Amino acid sequence: MELFSCYRTHDIPRLIAVAVIYYFIAQITNQYFSSVGLSIPIIRLQIGFALGIVLLYGYGYWPAIFIGSLASRLVLDYSLLSSCMIAGGVSLGVIISKWLVTWNDMFDITISSFNHFFRLIFWAGIAGVSVSALSGVFALVEQGVTDPLSFLDNFIRWWMGDTLGILLLTPLLLIWHSPPRNWIFNGKWILIIAYLCVSILAGQIIFLGWFHDIFGKFALGYWMFLFVVWGGAQFGSHAVVLVLLMTMIQALAGASNGVGFFGQDLARSQLLNVWFYLFCLNMTGIGLATTVTAFKIAEEEIRKLAHHDPLTGLANRLLLTDRLQQALVIAKREEHRLALIFHDLDNFKPVNDLLGHRIGDLLLIEVANRIRHCIRESDTASRIGGDEFVIILPIINSIQDVLTVANKIHYSLLQPFIIECNTISISTSIGIAIYPEHGSNDSDLLINADNAMYFSKSSGRNTIEIYSPETPKAFRG
Repeated sequence: MELFSCYRTHDIPRLIAVAVIYYFIAQITNQYFSSVGLSIPIIRLQIGFALGIVLLYGYGYWPAIFIGSLASRLVLDYSLLSSCMIAGGVSLGVIISKWLVTWNDMFDITISSFNHFFRLIFWAGIAGVSVSALSGVFALVEQGVTDPLSFLDNFIRWWMGDTLGILLLTPLLLIWHSPPRNWIFNGKWILIIAYLCVSILAGQIIFLGWFHDIFGKFALGYWMFLFVVWGGAQFGSHAVVLVLLMTMIQALAGASNGVGFFGQDLARSQLLNVWFYLFCLNMTGIGLATTVTAFKIAEEEIRKLAHHDPLTGLANRLLLTDRLQQALVIAKREEHRLALIFHDLDNFKPVNDLLGHRIGDLLLIEVANRIRHCIRESDTASRIGGDEFVIILPIINSIQDVLTVANKIHYSLLQPFIIECNTISISTSIGIAIYPEHGSNDSDLLINADNAMYFSKSSGRNTIEIYSPETPKAFRG
């Protein structure tokens, strides 16, 4: 949905849900800070929620944010004008924030690096929410809640609340929009639960005075930096944002009850120390976690480039050799057969010469995609150079199994390719070698599959040949 788009029927429940959630977050926030005697919250989580929704799902959700904000003010007996001023400022501030953050498409919604996190905080937290803060303080003056002489102080406080709300809740929504599947599949979930439990326990000791007789003298706020650094380095952003949200809840609860590390902060600074503490803790935790995530992504990309063909994404020669050696070890131990299918495209050079290398590259990518659809997940497809592809079938029962796959690939590649309005028809020459009949090691199998493919080429192309001792040896001059 765009900014002024027409809404469809199935959009209405989503808009209602966003408005209701915004309303309840705003109500909880306002009630808490009213209960401690602060007319302007230093943390406005509803702004973080609103920006997260707009970043994830688009500008079209601004009416839901407007309605949620409007309702949250009307129930506090604000005038319609003041309520509309606040709701309009929130909606406009969120729209401007999204535009600034995503300008030039330089923002990754998953916050995969510190640069993206900093872009979010700088453009949204510093620039975008100024509109919301300005309209909000004007509304408070119009309502008679605050004195016009304290306009600047109130503006700064409102702006701080919006900024910290974005820092606390927006990354949580964006990061958890893609759940951490690796927690379950690699067995890390036990360590994650232990980390979360220990972090929450530490927060209870620091901010709510648990075990005060034991830890009271040295249960200081810097303890939590240890846990966010640990989580950021070990478990990534998903774990850290949960700990940070829980830390905020614990710190505010301790401050309102007059216990723990911030027990005296309400009277001393009206929770400004809490604001600065949470700001620094969040910048440290998410900043470190996103930096570590970026390094892991780069490391994975380097590993992938080392073992995969950069054009097609298939295994390269190095990975092919490793997979083939592993398959041979298993085949020898379990006494079963495996096969190699070596194929080379026919008349590929004229495609490059007539249509250009870019079209040739796109053709190779489409060839790789068709090959993927012709083999099982347990098989390995590789591109070892130019227009040469090799497939490992690690387990076969008979030669007919290999011929079935080879014929499937052969037929698939005979179908015309449509690439940028060009209709391209090619064929492929295929050679097959089988363990143990045609070789007992990876080198012999590759050479003999290549020889069989070369024999197909020299026999008129577009055929499938199985290696035999009488097959002529390939000479690449």
